[in-house]
Amino acid sequence: MLIKKLTQATNAQQKINANIALAKFYLSRSLTKASAYVSSAKSNAQKANINEGLADAFTVEGEINYSLANYDLAKSNYTEALSLFNKETQQLSIGEAYSGLGKIAYKQDEFDASITHYSEALKIFEKHNYKDGLAAIYINLALLYEDMQNKPQAIEYYNKSLAIAIENNDVVAEASCYTNLGNVYCDEEKYDLAIEYLEKSLKLKRQIGNKKGEGSSLNNLGATYYAMHNEEKALQYFLEAYQIYMDINDIKSSFPSCNNIGAIYYERKEYDKALEYYTKAYDLAKQLGSISKRILCLESLTLLYRDMGDYKKAVDHSVKCWGLKDTLYNKDQAEITTEMQTRFATEKKQQENEILNLQVKSESFIKTIFIIAAGLLLVIAFFIFRGLRQKQKANIALEEKNKIIEEQKKTVEHQKHIVEEQNKDITDSIRYAERIQTAILPPDKQWHSVFSQSFVFYKPKDILSGDFYWIEQKGDLVFVAAADCTGHGVPGALISIVNYNLLNKAVLEKDLNNPADILNYVNHQLTLALHQTFQESSVKDGMDISLCVLNTKTLELNYSGANNPIYIIQQNLISQVNADKFPVGAFVDEQVQSFTSKKIQLQKNDILYLFSDGYADQFGGDKGKKFKYKQLKDILVEHQNLSMQEQCSILETSFYNWKGN
Repeated sequence: MLIKKLTQATNAQQKINANIALAKFYLSRSLTKASAYVSSAKSNAQKANINEGLADAFTVEGEINYSLANYDLAKSNYTEALSLFNKETQQLSIGEAYSGLGKIAYKQDEFDASITHYSEALKIFEKHNYKDGLAAIYINLALLYEDMQNKPQAIEYYNKSLAIAIENNDVVAEASCYTNLGNVYCDEEKYDLAIEYLEKSLKLKRQIGNKKGEGSSLNNLGATYYAMHNEEKALQYFLEAYQIYMDINDIKSSFPSCNNIGAIYYERKEYDKALEYYTKAYDLAKQLGSISKRILCLESLTLLYRDMGDYKKAVDHSVKCWGLKDTLYNKDQAEITTEMQTRFATEKKQQENEILNLQVKSESFIKTIFIIAAGLLLVIAFFIFRGLRQKQKANIALEEKNKIIEEQKKTVEHQKHIVEEQNKDITDSIRYAERIQTAILPPDKQWHSVFSQSFVFYKPKDILSGDFYWIEQKGDLVFVAAADCTGHGVPGALISIVNYNLLNKAVLEKDLNNPADILNYVNHQLTLALHQTFQESSVKDGMDISLCVLNTKTLELNYSGANNPIYIIQQNLISQVNADKFPVGAFVDEQVQSFTSKKIQLQKNDILYLFSDGYADQFGGDKGKKFKYKQLKDILVEHQNLSMQEQCSILETSFYNWKGN
């Protein structure tokens, strides 16, 4: 129909309108085709000198560049459109352009500018009662306030969007609003409201036959019940979601459900069922071609087989896992030592058996000589001579074998000695590497000269660690980070030193001050340093990190993170500032990622916590489960009024009490 309108267009305005309509149609289908129709619309508008049509074309071009993450180009498109629109006749189009500028500002973490642009669009849409535009603006404002940790304001705008969806009988939008509200209430730990809204979302998605949406709602309900520690209900919903995804052959969506099912069975110690679903999850990860998901499954299977007492399979899966992540140098050395000891014991036993066999043969032969001598005196001299000669040969052969055995024994012992010496050298080297790694960490004197009221709780799992902390100061700006690099031990320590140096280079040499720019620089340089490309099916050597830049005069905090959030306690309340959900280093789902930053205005006496996942992921307690972040938050809130050193002492005591033996 749209193509027909274009072919039947007889004047410039009709051609512009048809091209714009086709460009909008292809926005969600093919950006290449959408761009082609926009170019045609712009060309027709420029030739005919029709500014209104040119403005519409620039607006759609802004949408295309926004979808391609070309935010500066999109911003230029929307600004150009605003300068060309007719303010009397194109009010709604002006509102759409302001809405586009608001989305770009949000993506660039310019929250104040985003609110300003959205407000301009909101005035126009409310004036003209433009329901579709209002629904979109309310959703965008809700997402913005949710990201700013202003949950009440987010809920208010989600409800406004919900009201329009109900009024328009837009079931899809209504279900989406229920989902968003349910997830916000879950984050707020208002679980009854979360379940109420998520069940409404589920009901609507079943009503319209949206199977994928139904699976998503079931997953959200499962996650909510899991957060409530109601594992029975969580398992029920995860199982339903998994079955739906498998029915519609949605492999990507079925993976998290399947993995969650395995995790719950593992926590309940129903190991056979846990094995079934962890194995299915691993098969799904292989089908998806995702290395990170395979690593996650292999780690889970390693722990599962360990707890099942099947240490051989636990080791096998651990080897596969480390084959994807890091070299298994320490394990290889242990296997060499065991093999050498086994060979030594086996050869020693063989020596004993050969000596015994020769002794038995010798005794048997002597008996035979005596029997023959008794009956055949005439030939006794011959047989004695023959017997002595054979015995002499046997003794010579035995001596030769003993010499060979002795040489083999010496060789084995020498090789064993070499292995022991190598192990000692390796351990000594690791100990020396520990001193090197400790030396690059900020000394206590430097740390406390910058933050007098602070503490560092640092307990590496192995001699060397993949975790590190970092601090630098430039004028009024203080840069501080807590980082967790891929792997433990030697591999993790190597990556940590690379990343530590890259952070220093970004700040001290490249003079970068924005934390997102710093992480993007480290991301790029780490990929170059390790010779990674997104086409390679290789280990992703990366880093999770919380990076803060604090202006000590204004107390403005600029934060950027890779997987690791931060906690801020203000006026006795703790809030969480979330990170981007991908690591520094290489690629995620085979695409380059860009980090974002968030600005927070701190006040005097506010407390800021940066951390890796080591504390919350520690196994222990009566049931051998993870400590988890909720317990960590509770400790921080309960003891917030104590001194920093007292807080550190309480965290250390709580950690070791939980860890136990």
